[in-house]
Amino acid sequence: MRNDWTSFLTEGETKTVGIIVCLDENSHFLIIRRSKIDRRAGQWTMPGGHIDDEDISVEQGALRELKEETDLVCNEEDLSFLGQPKPEKYYFLTTRWDGDVNVYKPNPKTGDIEHDYYKWATIDDIKDIKNTEIPIYLLEKALEMSQNAK
Repeated sequence: MRNDWTSFLTEGETKTVGIIVCLDENSHFLIIRRSKIDRRAGQWTMPGGHIDDEDISVEQGALRELKEETDLVCNEEDLSFLGQPKPEKYYFLTTRWDGDVNVYKPNPKTGDIEHDYYKWATIDDIKDIKNTEIPIYLLEKALEMSQNAK
């Protein structure tokens, strides 16, 4: 039986996406590069992906994607809603996680290596990247939120 909230997950061909913005104590963001198997190969992005029917919330789906794509583990209570640049894209900020970044492991469902590189980058580094769709205004908001939390 599907939960009521899942009815909005797919409207037409659009799927809901949850993305986690990891921000470290040095104001660096975790970014990951899509591997050659992806239709957007070489594009820099942030951990996240499609929310599946078995996910109990957008947040839980985003956390699952974070673990699948980077090996980092985060708790839902450590997420802050950042914004929704498109109706189907939800961005969450975290400054707390456990583990070490590993993008070189296969996706548990497909067996594909979805990303081939990662780095911690400043907002200025990200602004200089040509092959990305990362919304800079949300990164600016993340920096502001993290400063206000101190």
